[in-house]
Amino acid sequence: MGCLMSLPDETVPLASFVQEEMIDRASQSLAQCLARLPPIVRLRLLAFMHLVEFPDTMKAALEITPSGSMRLVLDTEVAPDNAHRH
Repeated sequence: MGCLMSLPDETVPLASFVQEEMIDRASQSLAQCLARLPPIVRLRLLAFMHLVEFPDTMKAALEITPSGSMRLVLDTEVAPDNAHRH
């Protein structure tokens, strides 16, 4: 009796292709949404992304009023080098 081999799973390449397509479409949709935002909102999002990526270069203060409104203040004392420019 010979060794029985199973056929390769055909769904793996299809699943990978579907995942890549979904990521591509999501990226395109996000880019279109961001393009519609006012410049100040895009700047705020960029500052927040910078805080997430490089927390050691930013200071963050979250202010919460008794009424429940919140304000996130981001500041930097570090001059950005080329790695921190977007």
